[in-house]
Amino acid sequence: MDCKRSALLVVPILIFSGLALGQDATSGVEYSFLGDPDFWLATGVNLAGIGLFASRVHAPEAARWFGYGTQLLGIPSLALGLSDMMAHATDLSTWGNLGYAAWALGVFVVDHVLGVEYRNPANPAILIPYVATYYIAIGFQTAVLLDKDITPWAIAGIACVANVAASIYARLHESP
Repeated sequence: MDCKRSALLVVPILIFSGLALGQDATSGVEYSFLGDPDFWLATGVNLAGIGLFASRVHAPEAARWFGYGTQLLGIPSLALGLSDMMAHATDLSTWGNLGYAAWALGVFVVDHVLGVEYRNPANPAILIPYVATYYIAIGFQTAVLLDKDITPWAIAGIACVANVAASIYARLHESP
């Protein structure tokens, strides 16, 4: 069995193990990550990023749409962050979601409102904060899931690592 097929088997195994366990080991409280919007958002953000980076190499005409998708995920991130604050239920996921929303808003302003070109040629004054904010936000959204249970953290973590790997892959294979 090749590596790609092996990697694809990991996600269903983690999902079914999470369903079988059905509890947060630290609190004993029933918890199903399948109903957790923080899990779906963190995983969705990372899957959209994987799609974006992979499409840059293999389907450049689709890359723009994946880019829009990654930016639009800032809306539910903002909604989740603000709803946590309004419910006085602020936790670490609140800050991860608000960080991603801030990144998405910054991208929208720089790319679409101001129309600043910072990728080609590279403008480090914009590109470094852009990249750093993105990876800090997706990493934080993923990392805080460990507070809920190991299974959602592992699934989102695998997606996050794959997102970073896809970005490196795209950078190494994109034409200048």
